[in-house]
Amino acid sequence: MKLEKIVECLKLLGTQNIQAHKRTGWVISRCPLEHWRHENGHSGPEVFGVRIEAGDPAVNCFACGWHGTLGSLIIAMRHMNKQACHVDAKWGQALELVDEAEKAIEFDFDSPGIEEMLFGPKEGRHYFPEWWLDSFPVWHEIGWAVDYLAERKVPAAVANALDLHADTKEKRVCFPVRDFNERLVGLHGRAIQSGVDPRYRMYTQAGKNNPLYWLGESWVDLTKPILVVEGPFDLASAYRVYRNVVSPLFSNPSFEKLRRMADALEWITFLDRGKGGDAGRSKVDKFLQEDHVIHHLQPPKGRKDPGVCSPEEIAELLSGIVKLDDLLLD
Repeated sequence: MKLEKIVECLKLLGTQNIQAHKRTGWVISRCPLEHWRHENGHSGPEVFGVRIEAGDPAVNCFACGWHGTLGSLIIAMRHMNKQACHVDAKWGQALELVDEAEKAIEFDFDSPGIEEMLFGPKEGRHYFPEWWLDSFPVWHEIGWAVDYLAERKVPAAVANALDLHADTKEKRVCFPVRDFNERLVGLHGRAIQSGVDPRYRMYTQAGKNNPLYWLGESWVDLTKPILVVEGPFDLASAYRVYRNVVSPLFSNPSFEKLRRMADALEWITFLDRGKGGDAGRSKVDKFLQEDHVIHHLQPPKGRKDPGVCSPEEIAELLSGIVKLDDLLLD
């Protein structure tokens, strides 16, 4: 289906924030299913994508985990709307656009993943030079970074262990990402000010990045149970209690990304409460199936994510599953 037809079809479905990313080969938007599958009926502005390809194109939402083809999306959406009406869509016209496509193409769910959809096709491994990371000051050299980390209850010992830096231009606290051999392969920055888009930024160096790497590869021990959390500050929070923690930097990563941790035979997921976390837990179950030991934990009632949990709350959840490390509180 051609780009302009995809855009037209999404508009017929009442989809918002439609953007064509020609470089990546995807049309990005809010999730058309946000009213039924997302928290409070609202998705992020760039969580859903339709691949620009011949035939009935592949679609994927990395937040709620829905995947299939555009045609199957329309049918599913029409059925959901009959159960709970939220949109006044032009179902017939949208289906006609899909029918006009030259031929149907089966969606390979494993390729491309959400990482490629958002950040472009893989171009091979790119190592970031250490001097480039050194151009970002260390966290304790910047007053606002010190204050923000204290506000987020990230102890100095954790900030130092994670080698946190600061982007003084964009006011972001930055988490270096290193591979299993401790080579620098990325940098993720969290904006400290509210309303900044994007809240999390994956930096590029020389126009390249490596979206398939996990935060925590450089220290994880795959022979022990791994604790899987969603984001960098979730990891920083859990690290106070249990060091064998990693983050895919998405709540619902691609199967290809999950494979990088497949050698760990015991997984403990500690994802956010809500539909995004549910989708991530379901993805892990589907990928690991019966070959791994899986524990699914959720933050205590009243806590949305691990990043706002106290060390005592995390320790209580993990007790009986793993041997905890000494608390890092200073």
